[in-house]
Amino acid sequence: MADTSNGLMFGLAQVMFAPDQGEEVELGWISEEGLSPSGSAASFTDIYAAQVTDGPVDSIMSNPGSDAFDMTLIQLKADNLSKIFGGKAEADGSWTPPSSFVKTGVVTFKAHSGHSMRIFKARVSKSQFQNGLNMNNVMGIGINVQMLKDADKERRFRIYPPGVDPDGADETADAAG
Repeated sequence: MADTSNGLMFGLAQVMFAPDQGEEVELGWISEEGLSPSGSAASFTDIYAAQVTDGPVDSIMSNPGSDAFDMTLIQLKADNLSKIFGGKAEADGSWTPPSSFVKTGVVTFKAHSGHSMRIFKARVSKSQFQNGLNMNNVMGIGINVQMLKDADKERRFRIYPPGVDPDGADETADAAG
């Protein structure tokens, strides 16, 4: 079925993460700011010629840049934290963090508009604590999701229109090659 939406993707409804060696899990509640782009722009080296005095004659891309998102996880439940980052979730609900807060896997963002976006190889890492601990805010853990190149596939991410299940669409697209 063709996409009949207006193409506007809005409202973060859910963030799912499937670590390389693990099952897909919902990250939990993300602060109302949702996702913020945090990648870097491509950079270029300008090439100048002695004969041309009014500007560069060419530019060479020296860095293709990167795509990433930042978000703040505000639902700090031991079970989710251990599934996302590792560490130990105790029976009493406490959590002991791991020594490293870096995992790779598949991240899927679902929007209230019905759209989804999947990053096929994502590096998920903790940045720093967010928001402080006071009566005007809730403590959160900053999370960075960086898009990496999947060596087996050309794509880094895919955006799905409303009504399209990412799992089914990926199986169909991957089978077609």
